[in-house]
Amino acid sequence: MRTLTISFGRQKIRFSDRMIKEEEEQGWWIVPLVLLIFSLPFVLDDYRIYLMNRIGVAIIGAISLDILCGFCGQLSLGHAGFLAIGAYSYGILHMTFHLPAPLSIVGAGCVGALLSLVIGIPSLRLKGLYLAIATMGFTFIVDDAIRFFSVWTHGVEGFRVSRVVHFGFMELHSGKTGFYYFLYTLVFAMVVFSRFLLHSKLGRAFTSIRDSETAAEVSGINLLLYKVLAFGISSFMAAVAGALMGIIIGTISPEDFNILLSIDFLVMLVIGGMGAAYGAVIGAFFITFLPEGITTLRDAFLPPGSDIAILQYLIYGLIILSFIVFEPHGIYGRWLVIKTYMKRFPLNEKRIGRIAWIRRWR
Repeated sequence: MRTLTISFGRQKIRFSDRMIKEEEEQGWWIVPLVLLIFSLPFVLDDYRIYLMNRIGVAIIGAISLDILCGFCGQLSLGHAGFLAIGAYSYGILHMTFHLPAPLSIVGAGCVGALLSLVIGIPSLRLKGLYLAIATMGFTFIVDDAIRFFSVWTHGVEGFRVSRVVHFGFMELHSGKTGFYYFLYTLVFAMVVFSRFLLHSKLGRAFTSIRDSETAAEVSGINLLLYKVLAFGISSFMAAVAGALMGIIIGTISPEDFNILLSIDFLVMLVIGGMGAAYGAVIGAFFITFLPEGITTLRDAFLPPGSDIAILQYLIYGLIILSFIVFEPHGIYGRWLVIKTYMKRFPLNEKRIGRIAWIRRWR
């Protein structure tokens, strides 16, 4: 317990940090944020709507990876493989077998969850860097499988996916307002689901495995079961994100799902904050808008037509290094520190020390 004593002559007033009641997190900002996001199509052009759609897909993908890495502590570099599985599964189910689009999206997620057993079961004996290498190898296997089964996937020629989603009598085009509302409804549903998952019995089991597998096993947690569940939930959401990505871009090919896409999702968690759904959302916004910001800098300071590939990699590297060194908990982690400081103000340690120093030298 920390105390602060203020003297007025012979009178002394003592303040204690136990007097501060920790209030529950206020969600007053959620409704204005939802209204703002759903009103953006009225002021954005087609390209900006397309960019916001890409951000929505990135948010779902980042949240799915956060469940695996941030909640359960299983480092994965195979996320691009599950997005590819979702995109091609949706294309085959919808374009080849002519299933309805909503059913094809759910089916793509189920295919991704089923194939996650290929990694989930061996993960019981793999940890850290070895698990990351194994999942990276899974990405290469998926890439080769897409090229090998070209009869179904059309290989490197590209698989043309319909950019229209039919909901009964409604047609939602991926470049129009209707699909934007459909996508961000799914985004909000995924965010709410991840929040409830973190505070559920299943989420507490995940965090126990993340903190210490030995302690979790001693306390009666079935490591194989919960690791497989983590991979299954994460892969289902990633495959859904891949199906939505296929609808947005229209033509999918193996080059769209390379290892760099997995690294991008991992960087989203590093920048936004791992282990929190809001951190994944912040990281997705940041990484998706970053190329636009680099392009703006090029137009402002470099000759027209300059190649920004090297500049983009340089800025990516500097940002990642800066966050790892100075902000290892990401932007959302820094916000939590600031919020906690303001809650305890002026009874935090630094403030008490500053007041004591002032009184000593008065």
